[in-house]
Amino acid sequence: MVDYIRSEEEQAEVLKEWWSKNGVAVVVVVVLAVGGLIGWREWKAHNSDLAAEASRSYETLMTELQSGNTDKARGTAETLVKDYESTSYADYSHLVLAKLAVDGGDFNSAAEQLKAVVSDPATAELEYTARLRLARVQIQQGDLDAAEKQISRSFPNAWQGQALELKGDIAGAREKWDAATDAYSGALETLDSGAERDRVQMKLDDLKRAS
Repeated sequence: MVDYIRSEEEQAEVLKEWWSKNGVAVVVVVVLAVGGLIGWREWKAHNSDLAAEASRSYETLMTELQSGNTDKARGTAETLVKDYESTSYADYSHLVLAKLAVDGGDFNSAAEQLKAVVSDPATAELEYTARLRLARVQIQQGDLDAAEKQISRSFPNAWQGQALELKGDIAGAREKWDAATDAYSGALETLDSGAERDRVQMKLDDLKRAS
């Protein structure tokens, strides 16, 4: 019994000594762990709230566009870009602003909006879309080399038809008729039936009539 008590006292002494050496570090680790957990939860909650706010603003933007209120739509899109730059809604808003700029004949502004998405896209899909639209704008600007650079990379099937169409547009602008014909023919093989395919078919038909 005495040995048992002595053993308990020795263990207590060892624990006391260990705590004196390591107690502060343990408290710090626990505090940091708890603080990190709380911080993580707050960060997730903040991001969730931010995404919800951006989503509501984007719905407003879509409503304004559908009603033809382009001035309000432009303001809403600019706010989305400024206040929610960390979300994909900012990229979608850049695309909207580019479209409005093109409709107004301001290709320089449209290019700047699209370059913002290409340089730091929220998703690969947004990059493909912005890159192809930027190439279209650069063709309108007469900057064929820049447009060619945008489509020089590989694109998934969903975007490949548009890329081949643009390749044909660039070749046609350079009066390389055979290359344009090949590109348009390739686009027709890739595109599904619809307005895009009909547009490419018209371009190909025009080339054949001109040759």
